[in-house]
Amino acid sequence: MTVLSGFAGENRAALVEAVLAEADADAASSILVLTPRSSSARAWRAELLRRAPHLSGFVRVATPLGFALAVLRGEREGLVLLTDAQRRSLVSDLLVSEASSTSASLLWPTQRAFLLGPAFVDEVLRELARRVDASTEHASRPIPAGRGQELDAFIRRYEAVLTERALVDAPRAFRTASDRLRPDGPALDGFDPTRHLVVEQVHAYGAGSALLVDAIIERSRQRGTIVTTSTDAPPPAVTADEDGRCSMLRIHHPAVEADAAVSILRAWLDAGRDPERLAVVLPQPDPVLLSELAGASARSHVPLVVPGTRIGDHRIIDDCVLALTGADDDATTTDLARRAYSWWESSAARLIGDGEAVEVTGTFIRALMDGESIDAALARPAPPRVTFGVTVTSLDDALARSSDEPWHGVVILGCLDGRFPRRRVRRPWFRSDPTPTTEARPDDPSAEDELVEHDRRRLADLLAAVAVDGSVVAIAAPVGGVLPSPFIDNWRREELSLLRVPTTPPARPTSDTTSDVPLFPSGSLRLSATQLTTFEDCSWRYGFEYGLGLRGAGGAPATAGSLVHEVLENFLGAGTGDRSRERLASLLDELWKDNEFPFAAQALDYR
Repeated sequence: MTVLSGFAGENRAALVEAVLAEADADAASSILVLTPRSSSARAWRAELLRRAPHLSGFVRVATPLGFALAVLRGEREGLVLLTDAQRRSLVSDLLVSEASSTSASLLWPTQRAFLLGPAFVDEVLRELARRVDASTEHASRPIPAGRGQELDAFIRRYEAVLTERALVDAPRAFRTASDRLRPDGPALDGFDPTRHLVVEQVHAYGAGSALLVDAIIERSRQRGTIVTTSTDAPPPAVTADEDGRCSMLRIHHPAVEADAAVSILRAWLDAGRDPERLAVVLPQPDPVLLSELAGASARSHVPLVVPGTRIGDHRIIDDCVLALTGADDDATTTDLARRAYSWWESSAARLIGDGEAVEVTGTFIRALMDGESIDAALARPAPPRVTFGVTVTSLDDALARSSDEPWHGVVILGCLDGRFPRRRVRRPWFRSDPTPTTEARPDDPSAEDELVEHDRRRLADLLAAVAVDGSVVAIAAPVGGVLPSPFIDNWRREELSLLRVPTTPPARPTSDTTSDVPLFPSGSLRLSATQLTTFEDCSWRYGFEYGLGLRGAGGAPATAGSLVHEVLENFLGAGTGDRSRERLASLLDELWKDNEFPFAAQALDYR
């Protein structure tokens, strides 16, 4: 077995050379490449397609989870992988049903008071994951007898549900596939390498992935396959003296973190840097920060390519799916597509001003026309708002950058202690001993140290993925009781002036303005309760707002009220004729104006 040591980018380049050399030596061989993340798998496929397109037929690139699923689906067709959210939902539903059943006291004699709590669901999910690797000291620490028996019985019931519904979760997939991969096991169609196994970044695998990779390597050795693995050298501490690229910007409040990032990007773009070689990295997911980034980039004209969303994440699709719920159970996807298109025709007026809603709806309908189910169509990626510009990405995806096109500038957000590096301070419920003891037992810090070391390695890999003449700026916005990340404390301090969107103040009149045009030429007033209240409060304000018409845009409630007043005035006016319910509905359709509402969804809600 060959082991390569270095940064991820260097290792990948060397591993690609090993794959190409092996393929040239024996073009009939099958090569398997295992890589820890789907983003790095995409980078591998792109690199191989660019450098050796003729190898696409017999070089397989997979993540450990993808490999495990291939092994299991080879034995049982139709097996479906549960996402983390679906697994949590299934565990929660089972606990809720057991808590309300008459046998709750038998199933959970000591823990039934906690079954409905979200924290208890978290603890059960942690135990499900720990069952994958029982060899670690933390996972093998004994569970108190009562808790252990109840937990074991619940896990057996949970796994029975998975088997019944042809489902599998990631921990169970890793464990079961590892058992199938014994050295004397059967050949795996399409996955068994005959000449070479490449395992990238072995340090980055979790407990389940590591268990599976160990089984794959042992099987490969027994079959005479060449095994090449890569790991990382200990990551150095990067200081300003060693690497002038790195700097730390400390701002005083998280509210301006997005503006600070966009200010840096604007300066880089003005200096002529390629926007496709710039990135904003979020070590931890943060939807609020993503939204603030989008707003700040729009104000400063910085194109941002934000992470993709699913079609089902868009609110407008909820209305379309609601129109499909009345379909027959045996309705085909073609029938559903026609029904969705009919909904589109009836709703086009309120969508036409929202380009994103039009794109998302069109993609959803096309997916149904292609024969996909509603759930599969909702899981499709939504069309991106911007396809060219600065990339907003996770830390893991940023590491998948090709070594031929390194980043020229990277802004890292959220560099706070506890988030980057991540820290876990809570003690596990099932592994804790509820019996008080006079002897203090120190907690095992190995899991905490492993998390910090993993984040340190990822940061070192990111710095290796930035060009020598590139820049890395880490932004910290600490609040009370929070410190900046220790990873960046020794970086050079950066100074920044936030961008201000240029505005032109309105011109002041050079002299008093006079006019002989009366405010109310007809001599009659159209009054409402709001107008009278305004006049009572301030006659000058009344003159400006209702006489001169100098009013700002009204909100959605005021807009809806004005439209209703207009409908009722036409309906109840003298000599208007028919006052039936049908005519009232007809007047509403005739006089309702969707484009007067700030957002299309508000027009639908108020109507």
